Amino acid sequence: MPDRLGVGRRSLEAKTGVRIPVWQQIMPNIKIPKSNRKRALILVDIQKSFVKNQKSKLIKNLDKLLKQEKYDLFIEATFHAEKGSLWDRQTHWTFPYEPMISEITKKLLKGKKIVKVIKETRSAFKGNKNILALLRKKKIEEIHVAGFDINDCVFATAQESFDYGFYTYVIEECVGSSAGVALHKAAIKILRYLGLTNHS
Repeated sequence: MPDRLGVGRRSLEAKTGVRIPVWQQIMPNIKIPKSNRKRALILVDIQKSFVKNQKSKLIKNLDKLLKQEKYDLFIEATFHAEKGSLWDRQTHWTFPYEPMISEITKKLLKGKKIVKVIKETRSAFKGNKNILALLRKKKIEEIHVAGFDINDCVFATAQESFDYGFYTYVIEECVGSSAGVALHKAAIKILRYLGLTNHS
């Protein structure tokens, strides 16, 4: 599927001669498919240990997205994997609970009603709250997904959202990966192929 270039990306490429992925840029605006559908934004695992050195770009692009777009529902999903969990038993990895980084909760989402979900799963739909029932109750038709990791929990949340019958877009400018650039690129490529990003 074609990659739709934004003005900021074109200017950067013109100056440098290097093709720069949209998810590595701070964009002047964020391309969102136009619709009149009721929309929800799901913020996935924007936690300190996942975000690492990608925080500045993520916050700036999320700030632009929130100023640019209107959402009818906000969902904040945070992850943990305890000792003895399937994560521990199969992958030999644990992750103690961390809250979402304060720059998101105390600044960007200040004053907004947020549904908070804690999960020990990849998909935000499998957390401690039935967000599917809530989305349907609120008559949400379209879901945007942002956060970490694009190759893991964001990917799983987007796939499940689509399977439940929601128009689904991963916002490329507002995702990242703690697993490195190669997996980030691979996940974007697959999601674009499936028509599940704002640049598909």
